[in-house]
Amino acid sequence: MQETFWEEKMASNMRRVLTPVQPSDSFRQHLRTNLQLAGQQQAAQRAMRLQRPAHVNYWVLGAAALGVTVAAGSMIAWAIRSRAYPQ
Repeated sequence: MQETFWEEKMASNMRRVLTPVQPSDSFRQHLRTNLQLAGQQQAAQRAMRLQRPAHVNYWVLGAAALGVTVAAGSMIAWAIRSRAYPQ
């Protein structure tokens, strides 16, 4: 109920403030041409993105491999030490 009142109030305010505009034919044609060009450019960029191989960040990959190696080494050292010096 409250939302309906709010929506009606907003719609009446918009009708009161905004006036309808009829764009000229030259503007419509210009807009149509520009939108078609923009669509063609986006399609070309999308096609180029699909052809390009995925970029791999080797620094992050190397850091992750180093972290896994250090963690595995720590676990192995802990296991050897716990067997060497049982409590």
